[in-house]
Amino acid sequence: MRFTWLAVLVACGRPPVAAPVRAPDAPDAPDAPDAPDLTSGAERHYTIWLGGARVGTALERETWTAAGVVLRRDEAMRFLRGNASVALATTIEVTADRALVPSRVTWSQTGQLARHAEAVRGARGWQLTADGTTAALPADAIPAELVPLLTRRDGRFAGRVFLPARGFLVGAGRIDPVAPARLIARLGLDSGAIAEATIDVDEDGGYVRVVDGEGVIALRATAAQAALPFEAVDLIAATSIAITGTRTKTLLVDGDVAFPPLPGQRAHPAADGVAVELSSRLPGGLPDAAQGRDRSRDITRLVSVVRHKIAPDLAVHPGSPRDATSATAGDCTTFALAYAALATQRSIPTRVVTGLRVDGDRLVRHRWAVSWTGRAWIAVDAAFGAAPAGGDLIGLAIHDADDAGLVAGEAALTQVRSAAWR
Repeated sequence: MRFTWLAVLVACGRPPVAAPVRAPDAPDAPDAPDAPDLTSGAERHYTIWLGGARVGTALERETWTAAGVVLRRDEAMRFLRGNASVALATTIEVTADRALVPSRVTWSQTGQLARHAEAVRGARGWQLTADGTTAALPADAIPAELVPLLTRRDGRFAGRVFLPARGFLVGAGRIDPVAPARLIARLGLDSGAIAEATIDVDEDGGYVRVVDGEGVIALRATAAQAALPFEAVDLIAATSIAITGTRTKTLLVDGDVAFPPLPGQRAHPAADGVAVELSSRLPGGLPDAAQGRDRSRDITRLVSVVRHKIAPDLAVHPGSPRDATSATAGDCTTFALAYAALATQRSIPTRVVTGLRVDGDRLVRHRWAVSWTGRAWIAVDAAFGAAPAGGDLIGLAIHDADDAGLVAGEAALTQVRSAAWR
């Protein structure tokens, strides 16, 4: 998982300040007047961490002129996914007037794929151009990257934001002071998913540490600290959950999880958590779709098509759901989205599932699908060629194959704390 919207949205607040909270690698802030000077310009460096290991660097520049301000964020992420090396470079630039009313936003990313998008605000609101298509964004929404300045000026924030790094996904953002030198940021999606972050700030209202719900931490740093080399860490290992005990058919899970009634699993409360029975024979409890002819063979053929078209490659992750339909290599998300697109085109009711897969003595993050055969729902794991799948899959969220659904699924991944065979 890359450093997402939270590092951008939460940024700078100005609650009542006592002694500032400083991160271990945060430099001393210069003396500042009682109120921050928004027009002075700034350059801020951050190191980005996950599970105690360094995974990237971010540089933010704030340039003021008589016309307004240009905010630019350059983010470089470097990590492993298994044995595959991944490097992503992202740039987001926001142009706004001196009243902090935005007029233009650009986003670009280079890695396995090179992508670019631009949103321009006119008399009719925002017009987004991305992937060769155009779309409208809500006129009252602002880029998340601008929220730091608004919060630094006003002390808090509440309003609609869009997230350039997540396909310009729109949500309701809020930032509030909760203690001296501390803020809480929340983003609510239309799906009901909520992402949160905790921010520690300095005397100027600039943040020195951000911790998001995924456990990703951004620390204020000097330019020299940000430039220090670091060893790439395996994100699959860093985000996995150890399973204790000897394997059975039931896993005891501790966490704030509401397990959906998916095929392949059956959950019920236990004294010390939630007991989840795993088997491909379990039908689940999703509402039936319209009865029709049996599409089981069609589903099996589509899985075969996807498996022949896409080569497993953990270094490749689709930049958007649309990218997955034309991908020739990718990870489990690529397989799940590509299969879901083909199944939907053939009128097979299909949803995507985000959850965990049993991998030896650990749980690793995984995505697959569920499809309606005409008679029943089955789990379909195109990445492993399984239809029906199950017995090693724990679904935490069922959602659509779009950016909003993927973000909602990712929020559910953070809720599991531990697991043990029962």
